[in-house]
Amino acid sequence: MPIVPLHTPSILDFKATLISNAGYSLVLTTVLLLSWFSGRRERALLTLGIAGVLGNLGFLINALPLGLSSWLQLQATNYLLLVFCPLALVCVRQLHGKPSRWQAVFAPWLLGVLAYAFWAGPDRFADRVLVVSLVSALYWGGTTLEFWRQRERYQGIGHWIAVLCAALQCLLSWLRLWHGWHVGGRYGPDGLMFNALASQGLFWLGYSFSLCVLMISYEQLLLQVREQAQQDGLTRLFNHRTFHEQAAGLFQRARERGEGLALLLIDLDHFKNINDRYGHQAGDEVLRQLADCLRAESRHGDLLGRHGGEEFVVMLPRTSRVEAYNAADRLRQAIAELHPRTGELRLAISASIGVACLREREHENLASLFLEADLLLYQAKRKGRNRVEIEREPEPALLA
Repeated sequence: MPIVPLHTPSILDFKATLISNAGYSLVLTTVLLLSWFSGRRERALLTLGIAGVLGNLGFLINALPLGLSSWLQLQATNYLLLVFCPLALVCVRQLHGKPSRWQAVFAPWLLGVLAYAFWAGPDRFADRVLVVSLVSALYWGGTTLEFWRQRERYQGIGHWIAVLCAALQCLLSWLRLWHGWHVGGRYGPDGLMFNALASQGLFWLGYSFSLCVLMISYEQLLLQVREQAQQDGLTRLFNHRTFHEQAAGLFQRARERGEGLALLLIDLDHFKNINDRYGHQAGDEVLRQLADCLRAESRHGDLLGRHGGEEFVVMLPRTSRVEAYNAADRLRQAIAELHPRTGELRLAISASIGVACLREREHENLASLFLEADLLLYQAKRKGRNRVEIEREPEPALLA
């Protein structure tokens, strides 16, 4: 039995609505794919771009005279439009670095296709709405849950807008499902109007979701660029510039509040011998493992950086003189026990540490604190290395 087109009341006529949706989808799909091809190479963008291509294909099948029966044309259109839901879930999993799990993700979509074709069929409009709404509600509920589980890793606003779009799609799908059940499959003019507007709302929320994924992708890119600008590429500690910027704020706060503050300058002993004997790659590996050691031994709130070469720096906020010495000596012992592995070798290393503690009358600025820590580090080197120095001693007299 041929399907008679169902004309439902709407703000726009059917053709205008179809063309506008196809236009918006085409533009977004183009932006997504161009973002992927331009070097972003984010799998999530490609997945969502493919979803857009399939959606546009669905719009074309619905609009073009292909010689198909009305029922086949309707099926092909809805299956291609509905595939956006599982692909959106796959996109979010890829965005979070999780396995795609294509078979498991697409299983509900396949069940929905079978139910649409063989349970609802060409003559049961209300049942078709129920099937599409249930599949959509399940997928967007899963997408919302995926985003919510990863909420702590996001710093930008794109994530929260995406959660809102996914949650609204889930809610709107459940409302369509409830409405279809409530009217018992008998759609009057108001029911048809609600169904048409709800469908249009789902399209618009889908476009908004795609924009959010783009926004998240570029927020992550900006975060990576910021981290690269702030971090030392080898050790992933703060670089010289960023450490000084962060340390200046801690120094000023400690002076204003009268809090304790300590600065540790750490220098590997005889590091040049490691480079000369084992090569610079071995030296780089030693520095990486030393940075990991410092991270493991530091407290939350401590500031760590690579000051240059084999010299590292640690700032300890709210720390007394005794606590600073104990922390520095703990670091010295941890470094001595580290024995970093380079290939088949385990190397013995040690470090000298100069500890400068804030004294308001003597340290008017951060540079003066660094100068004292540097002098104390030199003192530790002069007195035999592999030690901590916190108290300045008179310089040895020079012989005439």
